[in-house]
Amino acid sequence: MNTQDFNKLVGLLSKLDHATKKATQLDGSFKKYHNHSMEALSNLPNHLKRLEQGLRTAKIIGQEN
Repeated sequence: MNTQDFNKLVGLLSKLDHATKKATQLDGSFKKYHNHSMEALSNLPNHLKRLEQGLRTAKIIGQEN
């Protein structure tokens, strides 16, 4: 795993976040039943960045771009 993989993950999370926001606008029950998951989704990019930094510090992944 490398930095590019993390960037891809963040990009996919962004797409998923966009889709959930659209679903919230189109379907009122979506927000009602998936609110906690949407909150968790909004925090995932920050957690991924912290994990990436930790893996770099542990020299598990390099800093290649």
